[in-house]
Parts: sequence; C-alpha cells; structure tokens
Amino acid sequence: MSRKPKVLALLQGKCPQCHQGSLFTHGSLNLRKFTKVNQYCSHCGVRFEREPSFFDGAMYISYALSVGLFLVSAYIIYSFFHPISENVYLIAIVSEVFLLYPFMFRYSRILYLYLFGGLKFKPELEGKENN
Repeated sequence: MSRKPKVLALLQGKCPQCHQGSLFTHGSLNLRKFTKVNQYCSHCGVRFEREPSFFDGAMYISYALSVGLFLVSAYIIYSFFHPISENVYLIAIVSEVFLLYPFMFRYSRILYLYLFGGLKFKPELEGKENN
C-alpha cells in the first residue's frame, strides 16, 4: 500500500486519520452545498466534529488566510499599478472575497481539523474499509 503524504491529504480535504475518506460531502464548486461536512469518515469511521460547534474556531484561520490574501493583493496592485485609485483596491478585494470564499471556507476548516482536531494518521487504517 502506498501511503498518501499528509500535505496531499490536506490539500484534497481527506480524513487526517486515514487519509482516505472525504471531509466534505460535495465539491467546492457546488455553491449550494460546499459547506456540508461529513459527520464521520466514510473509510475509518472517525467523527470529524470533535465537539459541538468545533469548526467555529476555523473562523480565526479563515481570517488569517483572508488578511494574507488581501495584503498580497494590495502589494501586487501597488507594485505594478501605482499610482491608482483606492477604488481599485476595494474592487479587487471584494472580487477576491466572492471568488475565493468557497475555497477559503473549506481550507480553513480542513486546516483547523488537522491542527486542532487531535487526530493522528494511523497507517493501519489505510487498507481497511469501514462498513
């Protein structure tokens, strides 16, 4: 069995314990259901939401990702298009929020689960299927 690297499992939104089951029920481009998280891993059966409102803490990661994105965008606009109106900064940032919201939402939850979920990778679960 080939072990899936932790970074690849994280980027694909897989279970931190078995690196097989998906964290989300639908794809990020399904704008009606991209927020739906599986309660349990389909492969190893671990519960994703560690306690009630567990994923509320992901808002801090989302905030950090958003601030980083806004700073990089502002720097690029300033570096390549300066001098320019403040409205351009505003339009760029609001556009990024609308375009990247599904991805920022999902990756803030994925990162939060990997960092604070208390789940460690168990290679013995890789070949087993939960029924």
